[in-house]
Amino acid sequence: MNIKRRTRKTILQLVLVVLVIFAIRMWQQQDLTKGIAPSFTSRTLSGEVINSKPLPNQAVLVHFWATWCGVCRLENDNIQALDGENYRVLNVAMQSGKDAKLKAYAKEHNMRIDNIINDNSGTIARLFGVRATPSSFFINPEGKIQFVEVGYVTTLGYRLRLWWASL
Repeated sequence: MNIKRRTRKTILQLVLVVLVIFAIRMWQQQDLTKGIAPSFTSRTLSGEVINSKPLPNQAVLVHFWATWCGVCRLENDNIQALDGENYRVLNVAMQSGKDAKLKAYAKEHNMRIDNIINDNSGTIARLFGVRATPSSFFINPEGKIQFVEVGYVTTLGYRLRLWWASL
């Protein structure tokens, strides 16, 4: 089979783009926490004290984002679609200002405030080694980090990873 030169060049370019994306994702994830997830307790914007410990048969998504992050804004609906299902979602807002500003942002973008944690000091982000937003940690019921994603994830991608982490 004789593949035309133009087709070979297109295939080679596509493979190169995929490799570059893969390399960038690996570089972004190199310092992120692996293994057992760090445990933390914090207060949400609604005043509720929550912790990161998973419940039996329930995966936890710890999602780091910021109000100034364009990709996070695009991804917001994907995260909001997960709430109230068979797993917990902890939204950790990084470097996003004081609680009042964050509450206004949440209201404007139709976000629940009962699972948003304001990590303005960066304490929780440092526990997980997060340096880029959005960053998502999928924690299985035993407390082990099953998957880590940096960058945009679809609603289906979140659901599949959480389902897999729940097994």
